Amino acid sequence: MRRILVFVIASILLACAALVLFFARHDVKAWIKPLVLEAVAKAKDAVYRWNVGKSNERLDEAVGSAADDWDAGLLDRLSRALPFGVWKPGNIATHRCTITSCQTYYVAINGSDNNSGLTPDKPFATFKKAVSVVRPGDTVLIKAGVYHQVLNVLNVAGGLPGRPITFGASGDGPVVIDAAPLIAPSAWVRVRPGIYAAQVSKTLDGQALPLPCRIEGCSKGQQPMAVVVDDRALKPAPHNDATSITPGSHTWAYDGQTLTVDLGSRKPDTAQVDVVSQANPSAIYWYGVSNLVFNGLTARSSGAGGIWGYGNGITVSHCVSAFNTKAGINFMGNGEIANAHNQALYNLVYMNAMHNWPRGNNGFAAAGGGWSGGLVFSATQRGLALGNVVVQNGGEGLIAYGSWPKFPSGHTVFERNLVMDNWSANVYVDNQPGDSVRNNAVYFSGYNTASWARPPQSGYPWSNLFKMNAGISIGDECNSSGYTPCAAKLADTQILNNLIVGFRVGIAEYAEGRLANPHGLKNTLIANNTIVSMLATPPNTYSAGIFLRDNGAANRDSRIVNNLVVTFAHDQPAVWYLGHGADPGVTIDHNAYYNPGNAAVLWTGSMIVRKLDLAQWQAQTDNDHQSIFSDPALVDLARLQPSGGTPYPYTALALKPRSPLIGKGIPLNNGLSTDFAGWPRGAAWNIGAF
Repeated sequence: MRRILVFVIASILLACAALVLFFARHDVKAWIKPLVLEAVAKAKDAVYRWNVGKSNERLDEAVGSAADDWDAGLLDRLSRALPFGVWKPGNIATHRCTITSCQTYYVAINGSDNNSGLTPDKPFATFKKAVSVVRPGDTVLIKAGVYHQVLNVLNVAGGLPGRPITFGASGDGPVVIDAAPLIAPSAWVRVRPGIYAAQVSKTLDGQALPLPCRIEGCSKGQQPMAVVVDDRALKPAPHNDATSITPGSHTWAYDGQTLTVDLGSRKPDTAQVDVVSQANPSAIYWYGVSNLVFNGLTARSSGAGGIWGYGNGITVSHCVSAFNTKAGINFMGNGEIANAHNQALYNLVYMNAMHNWPRGNNGFAAAGGGWSGGLVFSATQRGLALGNVVVQNGGEGLIAYGSWPKFPSGHTVFERNLVMDNWSANVYVDNQPGDSVRNNAVYFSGYNTASWARPPQSGYPWSNLFKMNAGISIGDECNSSGYTPCAAKLADTQILNNLIVGFRVGIAEYAEGRLANPHGLKNTLIANNTIVSMLATPPNTYSAGIFLRDNGAANRDSRIVNNLVVTFAHDQPAVWYLGHGADPGVTIDHNAYYNPGNAAVLWTGSMIVRKLDLAQWQAQTDNDHQSIFSDPALVDLARLQPSGGTPYPYTALALKPRSPLIGKGIPLNNGLSTDFAGWPRGAAWNIGAF
C-alpha cells in the first residue's frame, strides 16, 4: 500500500511538473522555472524510491559511498541523477553494414580463420584475419566472449568519409578484449588458504614479463605492474615479498617467474586474474589509419592505452576501457600524423593509468605530473567527448592538450559527461585554442587514502597527495607544446554551465616551463558554472573556488561572469587571484559568492595575501560591481556534501523560487542559450548553471 501511495504521489508531481513546464516554455513568468525544477526534483526522487524499493530513504543514502564501492549499479544510479544521457551498463548491438557494396564479417571465440567469416555460423577466430579482409564501409561483428588477443588495425588503408570500417559487439553479450598474460586455471597452485601461485614469465605476445617497479620509481629492467582480480585492483605486497602475503591482505608479489596472489574467497578456476604490465600489448590500437568505428567493446590490461591510436575520423562509442596501464581512450597526434574529427561517445573510462597504482606508486607521489589521463585528446583538432563516464583514473580524467606546428589543434568540445574522482585535474584543457567545456557534471566524492601506495601519515610525499585534486583546469605546459621553443597556445577557451562539486579547487589556472610567449587568459569565457567546494581544506595544501594566476599583461578580452561559488571553511576563498588590484585583461562580474561563516572570501596576493569581503574586493580590484554575496537559496544544498561526500542529483543545485540569483546574471552571446538542465535561458539570465 505504501509503495502504491508513493507511485500515485510521484505521478501527480510529474503531471504537475509537465504542465508547469509547458507554460514555462511559452514565456509565462520567469519565476515558474524554479518551481518546475523543485517539482521535477521531488518527482524524480519519488519515482526513484519506488523503483528501487526504498520509499523511506533519500536518494543520497541509496547511492552509497562512491569512493569505496564503484560498480555498475552505482554508476547507473548516479547517471539517473543527470538531465542528460551518459554511458549505462547493458548489452550493445552493432548493426550489420547497410551501405552500398559493403560486407559484414563475423568473429567468434569458437571460429576459424579458414572460415569465410561472412555468416554468424562461419566466423573468423582472430581479429587479425578480419582486419586483413575489410574494406571501406565494411563491418566486423564480434560475438560475446573474453578474447585473449588484440585488435590492432595496422597496415591497411582504413575507411573513407561516409564509409568507415566498423568493429562492434554483435549484441549477444559482452565482448572483452584482454591484453593480459593468459594464465590457465590449472596453472594455479594453492600456497595456503586463499593464496595461490602460478608460473608467469611471458606477456600475451611472448615478450618477457619484467619485474614490477618499486614505490619510489622504476629501476633498469623494471616496469609498472598491477594485478586485478575480478575487477578489483590489489596492492603489491611490501617489498614485493610473497611470504608477507596473508589471507585477506588483498596483495600480490611477482619475482620474475612466480606470481603469488591473495584471491580471498575466490577460486582460480573461476576468478579473472589480470596482470597489467607496461610490457603487455595494446588491446585496441590503430596507427595512421582513419575513419574507424569501435562500438560496444571492452578493452582491458593493455600495456599502453586501452583504446588508442593515430588517425582522423575515429569514433569510439559505448565502449568500456578499464584497468589499462596508461589512458583508457587516447586519440593521439604527433608532428607527422593528423588527429582530427575524432569522437568518444557514451563510453565508460574507469580505473586506467594503472602505472600510477596504488595511487602515488612508481614515483608518482613526488611527481608533479607524467601520468596518463583517462579520456585523452592529444594534439587533436575538433574532437568531441559526449556522454562519457570518466571515473577513478590515475591521472587527469578528461583532457585535451598539445599543439604542433604542422597540424592545427584545438576546438575540442567536452559536453554532457560525468567526470568524477580522478587523481589529478578531472577536466583539463592545456596548450590548445578554442576548446569548450560545457554542461558537464564534475564531482569529487572525497579522498580515498586506502587507494594510496602509503597512507598520508607516512610523511612526505604521501602527506602532500591531497594537492593533486582539482575540478576543471586550464593552462599552458611547455611539455605539451610541439613548437621549438615551446609556445603558449591556450586561447578562446569556454567553460560554461558545469556543475563542479566537492573539489579542493573548482576551476584552476596553471602554467609551467619556459614558454616563448607568455601564458594568459586570452579571450577566455568562464560563465554560468556552479561551484561547491569540499567541506574543509585538506592538509598541506590550499582550497579555492576559482584560482587565478598573476599573468601581468598577458591576459586579454576574458570574462568570468554569472558563476556561483559556495565555500564552507574560513580558509576557502571563492576567488583567489595571485596578483594585487585588478586582473588586467579579465572582467569579473555578475557572480554570486557565499560562505555561511565568513564574508572575506575574495583573496588577492601570493606572498602577502589580502582576504577581502565583496565591498573591499570591489574597491581594490574594480571587479564584481554587479555581483552579490548571499545565501543562493538552492533546492537542497545539504544533500551535496554530508559526511562521506557522495554526489547527489543535479536538482539539489537548482534555485528556489525566491533565490537572489534569479535574473541577476548578464545575457551572453556564446552560442549556448540553455542551462545545465536544458532549459532556455530567455531574456533574463540567472547566476549559476541553472
